[in-house]
Amino acid sequence: MSHPGNDEIIDNERDTRLELSKNMVFAVTEMGIEMVQEIAAETLKRKPGMQVKEFTKVLDQYLERQRELINNATDK
Repeated sequence: MSHPGNDEIIDNERDTRLELSKNMVFAVTEMGIEMVQEIAAETLKRKPGMQVKEFTKVLDQYLERQRELINNATDK
């Protein structure tokens, strides 16, 4: 049996966690979009008129390099 006020405390903690999670997802999404915009700007400087399909390959290559860097760092 719960004590008066405990349910409210538990609900508030849950709501706080949900709000923090939502804010974190938004921040990460925003950061990801900014990174893609930076990569796009640099790519278009090097190769103006690039097609979306080609740019998607550039993004895939970027992700592969980042995965390799992470894997190499964790292997040490």
